[in-house]
Formats: sequence, C-alpha cells, structure tokens
Amino acid sequence: MYSKLLADTQGTPPFLFLKGNVHLLNEKSVCVVGSRNATIDSMKKTEKIVKSLIKRNLVVNAVLAKGIDTVTHKSALQNGGRTIAVIGTPINQYYPKENKELQLAIEEKGLVVSQFPPCNPVYRWNFPIRNGTMSGISLATIIMEAGETSGALKQADYALKQGRDVLIPQSALNNSSLSWPKKYIKKGAYSFKNLKEVLEILNKAKVFYKLLNNDDINAIRSIEI
Repeated sequence: MYSKLLADTQGTPPFLFLKGNVHLLNEKSVCVVGSRNATIDSMKKTEKIVKSLIKRNLVVNAVLAKGIDTVTHKSALQNGGRTIAVIGTPINQYYPKENKELQLAIEEKGLVVSQFPPCNPVYRWNFPIRNGTMSGISLATIIMEAGETSGALKQADYALKQGRDVLIPQSALNNSSLSWPKKYIKKGAYSFKNLKEVLEILNKAKVFYKLLNNDDINAIRSIEI
C-alpha cells in the first residue's frame, strides 16, 4: 500500500513500512504539528482543532515527538478519531521512549509510517527527511506553535514546496519575538484567529468541499484559537 497523494509528489521515498490500518494512507489527512515544549494554551487549542477535524471525518497526522504532536495523537484517539504517526526511526523502534505506549496504541487503532528499513541505524537527518513524507500524505499542515529553529518549520518548507496549504495561528504572528510566521505568510501560508477560519481555509480546497455548512459556521464562530 502506498499513498496516492504521496505518489504524485516529487522527491518522495520509493517504499514505506507500515503498521496498522494501511487504508488511512488514502484518506483525507491534515497534519497538526508544533513545538516539543509547547505552552498549555497551545496544547488546549490543538485539542480543539483535532477534535473538530475528526468530527468531520478527517484523518490527522503528526510525528511522535513530545508536545503538540503527542497532543494531536492523543486527542484523536480519545475522541474516537483516526491518526497517523510518521516516524523518523525504523518501524520496529520507539522514539522517544516515553511515547512507546502511544506508538503501540496508534499501531492498533491508527497507522504508523516509516520510510526507513528495519535494519537501518537511526541518523539525525532521518527526522527532517521524514517531514517531507508527512507533508506528502497531507492535504494541509497546521503549525500550532514553533520556535525559530523548530523542526515544524521543516514541515512548513516541504508543504509549501509540495503545493500544500500551511496554516499558522494569528497569535504566532502577533508574537514580537518570532520572525518566522511573517516569513511564511509571505511565502503563501495562511493565518487564522479561530476555528471557523481554520475550517474555512481547508474548505477552500476542492478536496475539502462541503467540510462546512451554515450550522457549523454558527456553532464554531466564537471558538478562538
């Protein structure tokens, strides 16, 4: 099994190693990623977004790092949603070790994806390379929180290069200590202030057609992100 979306993307791996529900690779998926040392506020906002996405039958995906990525997976599983973990290690390894149980749960209820053969050692460059694969299976990427050197920005680079939408919270743009949000907006990323705007941005793409209706808009209009 290979993602049809990934197959149409340049520079992607020739094969994938999978554990779990392989059919999720060809479902509509949104990547939700961010800082390992995320604030409580950002993690709560991530929970809201993930819950809203899975309510609309979308798959979410992220890496297995601490912080925002862990919240993405746990929120999906806790709310009966579907999630994909794209890892930078071989499929038979667990990193970080504290997320081993989470990885096992995703193997059982979602999907774990690696592009690295089980016999391969783990190199530090595996992780940024992996972001290209994760973006490749996603129709859009939401960067919830990130520092100037965050690995999440590698994800944004790949996404824009691959012609995928990138979404950034307005709160990041308002943060005077950060320069990256404005740079990515100039490159074509979208900003959002609330859940309504997140879904409206995703809804613009034909692949997300009818993601929203009038009842949805009224219900989520006041949910700030």
